[in-house]
Amino acid sequence: MDVAVDILFWIHLLSLGLAGVATFGIPFVGSKLPGAPAESRPVLFKIMHQMSTVGRAALVLLLITGPLIFWLRYGWVAPNAWFWVKMVLILLLIAIMVGAGLNARRTEQGDTAAARRAPQIGTAAIITFALVILAAVLAFD
Repeated sequence: MDVAVDILFWIHLLSLGLAGVATFGIPFVGSKLPGAPAESRPVLFKIMHQMSTVGRAALVLLLITGPLIFWLRYGWVAPNAWFWVKMVLILLLIAIMVGAGLNARRTEQGDTAAARRAPQIGTAAIITFALVILAAVLAFD
């Protein structure tokens, strides 16, 4: 069983890396939109859509492997309070991601207010993602 849990943990870490690429990459690409020529904007949006797809797939894998590892390795017993901090931060990050997706659609449709909100949403996602990782380190050493 240890090997199975190790493989789940490996998948979890790979998914975390992919989620990080989306979390950091989408705001970076989005920051290029305001100064981009009109013919480049569809390409930038396509890149952001592709990163978003990767991020969503990574999130699904994280939401599958995380509980499985928690059950198989920890028997549903949280190691400490940092675990619950991590869970709250994950919920917050999911909410930010949903909001970012809705905002991105509005931005792509030409909503300038949505475009102005995008950098703040991206910053919130990056900070929350970093705090999830910090809470995980503190929870699991």
